[in-house]
Amino acid sequence: MPEIALAETPFLLTRCSSDLRYVFVSEAYAKMIGRRPDEMEGKKIIDVMGEKGFRTIRPHIEAVLSGARVEYEAQVDFHGAGPRLLHVIYTPDRDQQKNIRGWVASIIDITEQRQAQNRIAADLHATTLLREVGSECVRDDRTVAECLQKVLEAAIIITEAQKGTLQVFDETTQCLQIAAQKEFGKPFTDFFQSVKKDHSTCGAALQSGARVIVSDVLTSEIFAGQPAQEVLLAEQVRAVTSTPLVSSEGHTLGMISTHFGEPHEPQARELHFIDLLARLAADYLERKRHEEHQRVLLAELDHRVKNILARLSVIARYSRQDSRTMDEFIRTLDRRIESMSDAHRMLSQRRWQGVDLADLVRRQLAPYTTETNAVIGGADIVLPSGATQALAMVLHELVTNAVKYGSLSVPSGKVSVTWDRKQGATGLSLLAIAWRETRGPPAEAPSSASYGTNLIRGLIPRELGGSVDLVFAPDGLHCDIEIPIASPLAR
Repeated sequence: MPEIALAETPFLLTRCSSDLRYVFVSEAYAKMIGRRPDEMEGKKIIDVMGEKGFRTIRPHIEAVLSGARVEYEAQVDFHGAGPRLLHVIYTPDRDQQKNIRGWVASIIDITEQRQAQNRIAADLHATTLLREVGSECVRDDRTVAECLQKVLEAAIIITEAQKGTLQVFDETTQCLQIAAQKEFGKPFTDFFQSVKKDHSTCGAALQSGARVIVSDVLTSEIFAGQPAQEVLLAEQVRAVTSTPLVSSEGHTLGMISTHFGEPHEPQARELHFIDLLARLAADYLERKRHEEHQRVLLAELDHRVKNILARLSVIARYSRQDSRTMDEFIRTLDRRIESMSDAHRMLSQRRWQGVDLADLVRRQLAPYTTETNAVIGGADIVLPSGATQALAMVLHELVTNAVKYGSLSVPSGKVSVTWDRKQGATGLSLLAIAWRETRGPPAEAPSSASYGTNLIRGLIPRELGGSVDLVFAPDGLHCDIEIPIASPLAR
């Protein structure tokens, strides 16, 4: 055999003897396992390769020594060099008398080729998973919980993890809450059900806003001496990768965490696909939050429109009863609707986040009072939307009555509107408003309840501690109103 010519061949070649020793080793073969040919030639195969690798090829050696041509593909572990995936052909080596004295091995190292094929297949699978998850997330018949579970399962498959969690960020508590999990027991889910920026990978990732990789729970500073380490080890978790769910709008909405049973350092391709999956999940959550916000707004709009229509119906009915002529009815109705509209404008300007009580009182009294005949003042209080609308109507009736029959009907008359907070008997915080008319004609109780008095009494929720007290005093009407700060009015 022209072994000198083959010594420097780029092919992986060996010639071995029937007593299982290397006779010839090509430079390329020796280099594959990190050796030199002269370190291997004459040595027993098992001593060079190691027992584990030798066990893999032993049946094929027995076959070739029996006279058969052998071809096989296997992952062979080489001591000190690790596993290599090889395509091997063994050909019997015979002497001049045709006796088998060993074999010649022609070897192709397909490790990188197979790894490349596996990467392509894995990337294709990951891409398919992303597409499938995206399709699930746009279906109307899928719940948020179902879609998040699909996202998590895809993350586990892509990273070849054993377990995983998906947490959603709660803006109210500033915590990560478990929304989906796979393969964890109750002690784990109880411990990590609500996580802040504390000693955990997901907490550290939330604090930094970037992915956190713990390749070994036992050596990580994050878990050193922390109860979380014991919880993870009890679940046979040795490595964790936590990736924030950051939407296209830049909002952090949660966290995907994949857990591994052995120390693990994720590959770049895994992280790339997890980033794509995290963005998909974050945009899905953001869209769902927008949809929920729109649903709440539409429900609120529907509720407000129904309330406005109901109030308009009542206003129209009682205004007609209180009016002697059609012109008087139209004027009264217009003023009452304008009062409602003014309160609505104030709320709209403040995006329905509440109205300053002092501003509301001034706006309602402004058409009929001046700095000399009105006193307005009290604590700084912002009214919620429902209370704003109700109180605007009450103030309109009071000031209208004062202009027609009370202190504002004469030049000398005055009106005082003051307010403060007080503690109610049930522990509720109450808004106490005092309306005082002075220097006007004596207040006379109506012979029958008018729309104005019905409205003033009816808008205050007595069952929650609110009250209205109307006193028809000799110098003018006195009205004391108490409104619970937190009530059905305070929408």
